[in-house]
Amino acid sequence: MASGADGSPVIRLVRRWRLPLLLLLAGLVALDVRGAMGIAANLTYAACIGNATDPARRLEACTHIVEDEAGRPDERAIAYFKRAYAWAAKGDYDRAITDSDEAIDINPKYAVAYYNRGLFWSDKGDNSRAIADFGQAISFGFDGADVYQNRGAAWASAGNFERAIADFSQAIDIDPKQASAYYARGTAWGQSGNYDRAIADYTQAIGVGPTGGDAYAYYSRGVAWSFKGDDDRAVADYAKAVDLDPKLADAYYALGLAWAHKGDQDQAIVDYDKAIALNWNPRIFIAPEATPGRRRATTNAPRRTGRRRLASGRSR
Repeated sequence: MASGADGSPVIRLVRRWRLPLLLLLAGLVALDVRGAMGIAANLTYAACIGNATDPARRLEACTHIVEDEAGRPDERAIAYFKRAYAWAAKGDYDRAITDSDEAIDINPKYAVAYYNRGLFWSDKGDNSRAIADFGQAISFGFDGADVYQNRGAAWASAGNFERAIADFSQAIDIDPKQASAYYARGTAWGQSGNYDRAIADYTQAIGVGPTGGDAYAYYSRGVAWSFKGDDDRAVADYAKAVDLDPKLADAYYALGLAWAHKGDQDQAIVDYDKAIALNWNPRIFIAPEATPGRRRATTNAPRRTGRRRLASGRSR
């Protein structure tokens, strides 16, 4: 019996499976599209949160995430936090603070966001808000040496050296090898008029700091020796400071003053000339007082507190 071409077993099999095959292919296409979208989303998220991300790329990626109001709240909080980090890298602290506000609104216990916002407030000179944010960071568990040191720096900038010293001491208790905390506490002791303790802390900073020492630590210890009227030790520390940093104009000027007080006017002129050649600015210096053997410093005497970098973690 004859059979038409469309009645062959092969054709009948193809017809039977045609619809299921088409549905399978459509599903595969859909999976491929969703997979591509997922990969793109993952790449965007990685560009936002990656620590090595270029600030411009981070801004673009994080903006894409925060503007997706259907996205997960935790991911949007992280994106705001990371975008704040990028704004800060560009020097835009107002926007960094705004994004930190958003991150904290989503996650009110976002400790590291409080910490970074504290740094942004410090950069804007708002010590009260900085201190409050550092306190919040500590209360929510972000309580390492850096946050205490930075809060101490804010207290010092506000003129409260007692609280600054307490926070610097806490930072040292947490990390006894953090040279910048010793330096900061030494500066606070010096601002408080306790030069013996200032000298002890600068000596500790030199001891635990980089090999060869830190120019500012030697210079600041020299300032303390000058306050105590010990010109020989002051000269030795200033000389070490300019040896470590030949562009430290303040140290040359202080060295000139110390030589002048010792009676060596010629050597004083040599060091004054070096300070002038480096465009020395009289914002920080030690000047003779009426009483022999004493020195005074401007209220802007070296106050470098070794402030630490922004935190880049998601939360704590």
